[in-house]
Amino acid sequence: MIDRVLPQEQELLVACTRATGFFNSDEVESVRRMLDEYFETPDADEYTWIAFRAEPGGPPLGFACYGPASLAVGTYDLYWIVVDRDHQDKKIGSALLEHMEHDLCLRRARQVYVETSDKPQYAPTRAFYERRGYALAAHFRDYYEVGDGKVIYRKLFGETVK
Repeated sequence: MIDRVLPQEQELLVACTRATGFFNSDEVESVRRMLDEYFETPDADEYTWIAFRAEPGGPPLGFACYGPASLAVGTYDLYWIVVDRDHQDKKIGSALLEHMEHDLCLRRARQVYVETSDKPQYAPTRAFYERRGYALAAHFRDYYEVGDGKVIYRKLFGETVK
């Protein structure tokens, strides 16, 4: 089941992000700050936070955050997709991505972008997006730091929603 994240889950989501081992301390704190902003003004359209739960009312086993790209029409960014370390490889990331894509189609989005690292540890992440129809849009070597480049994927959506 996928629904909105709840304010009382903030620390759990931050801890989940940290526990994956993929994100540095600045990135983990970015999740915290973005959640703070979201819970301060939950009706704002800047971010949408969704959580995957095994059962209604259960703890989130993964989450995603996405929102409209600044100054662009019909373009969105996927900021975060995180799955609890003990529940990876159970299609939770796929379910979150599919939910987001369906929501974006309902919003008449034209496209969505996602960025990740080109480090070897992110090879499964890049393959995840590629298997789901995301195309490589750009690759900036040594972007984050020397030896850590930025890879951007893009997925286009059709004109009509069924």
